[in-house]
Amino acid sequence: MGTSITFARVSPWALIAAALLMGAALLATVWTTHRGVLDASETLERGQAGVLTEGIRARLTGLGAPPGPDDLAEILDDLEPEGLTFVALFDRQGAIQASAGQSVGDPAALKALLADRRTGGPTAIGDRRRVVLRGPFRRRGWRRAAAAGLAGSHRPGPMIMEFEPRIAADLRNAASQTLAVGALAAGGLLLVAMVLFRWILHREALERRLEHERRLASLGQMSAVLAHEIRNPLASLKGNAQLLARALPEGEKSRSKADRVVGEAIRLETLTNDLLEFARTGAIQREAIDPAALLREAVAAVGEHQVAIDAAGAPEAWLLDRPRMRQVLTNLIDNAVQSGSPVDVRVARDGSQLLYVVRDRGPGISDEDLPRLFEPFFSRRAQGTGLGLAVSKRLVELHGGTIQARNLPGGGAEFSVALPRG
Repeated sequence: MGTSITFARVSPWALIAAALLMGAALLATVWTTHRGVLDASETLERGQAGVLTEGIRARLTGLGAPPGPDDLAEILDDLEPEGLTFVALFDRQGAIQASAGQSVGDPAALKALLADRRTGGPTAIGDRRRVVLRGPFRRRGWRRAAAAGLAGSHRPGPMIMEFEPRIAADLRNAASQTLAVGALAAGGLLLVAMVLFRWILHREALERRLEHERRLASLGQMSAVLAHEIRNPLASLKGNAQLLARALPEGEKSRSKADRVVGEAIRLETLTNDLLEFARTGAIQREAIDPAALLREAVAAVGEHQVAIDAAGAPEAWLLDRPRMRQVLTNLIDNAVQSGSPVDVRVARDGSQLLYVVRDRGPGISDEDLPRLFEPFFSRRAQGTGLGLAVSKRLVELHGGTIQARNLPGGGAEFSVALPRG
C-alpha cells in the first residue's frame, strides 16, 4: 500500500527549514568550489610559468652569446601561442639589454622587481603575470662572450618575462559566474523561506482572529439567550424586593436583608444589560460629530471635577457613531477614576487617525493581567462584570480602530483609542 505526502500534510515550518538548509548548503558548496577553482588557477599559472621558462631555456641553449632583440623577438613569436607577451634581458645594473614585446609596467617597477630577491612565483600585473628568470641563464659561453667584447656594466644578468594566464583567467571567470548563479539560487531559496515565514505568521494570526471571533460569536449568542431568559424574572424579583423593603421599618434586621436583595438584584440587572450589550452586533451608524464635544459628554457623565480635558489638538469633525463611542469613552474614564484620580483625558488628531487618551494615577496594570485585559468576563474588581473593556474593544473595532493599554513610567495606566477617518 503506497503512501503520498501532500502540501497540506507537510508542516510549513519544515518547508522553511528545508529552504534555509538547501540555500545554506548550496551557498557553501558553491563557495567551496569557487575557492578550489581559485587554488587550481594559481597552480595553472605556476605550471604555465614553468612551461614558458623551459621553452625560453630551450631556445637559448644553442646561443653562444647573450640574446639580442632579434633572438628575443623570435622567442616571443614561438611562445606567443602559449601566452608569452614580453621578454627582456637585463644587465647586472638593472638596465635592459634587449627586449621583445610590450611590458605593462614601467622600467622602475621592473628594476624594483629585480632588486627583490624574495620574488618566487608569478607576480600579478593587471591581467598579466610577471616572472624573474635568474640562475639558468648565466651560461659559460655567455661569460666568455662578455669577457671578450662587453664592458662589465653590460654583462648579462637576469631575464623577465610576462605572460597572459588565459586558461586560468577563463577558469576564474567560470568560477565567478558559477558563484554568482549559486548565490542567486541561494538568495532565491532564502526569499522563498522569508515569504513562507510571513505567510505562516499571517495565516496563524488570521486563524487566531477567526477563532477569537467564533468564540465571541458563540459567547454572544449564549449571553443574549441567558440575559433574555433572566431579565423578566429578575425584574419581577427586584420589584417585589423593593416593595418588601419599603414595607419594612427602617433599622430592622429584616429591612437590611431586603435592601441587600434589592442591591444584588440591581447588580444582576446590570450584568444582564452588559451581556446584552456584549451580544449586540451590527453595523455602526457614522455621522460627522465634534470629537472634543463627545469627550466632554463622556466626562460629564462621570464627574468633571475629577477629570482634566485637553482638546487643543482635536479636529473640528470626525465620522463616528456618537452613542457607541460615548459608551467607550465613558467606560474608560469611569475605570480610570476608580483606579486613581485625578484623570487626564486628551483628544487630538494623529496623522490620519483620531486619538483619544485616558490616563489615571492608580497603581497600574500587572504584567500578568495586561494581555487579558480586553477578554470577556475578565476583571479583578469584586463588583465588576468583566465586560466593559471587552464591549469597548468590540465597538472600537467596529469603527476600524484599535484600543491599547500600557503602564506609564511614572505610575498609573494609559488607555489609547485610535480611530481612522472612516
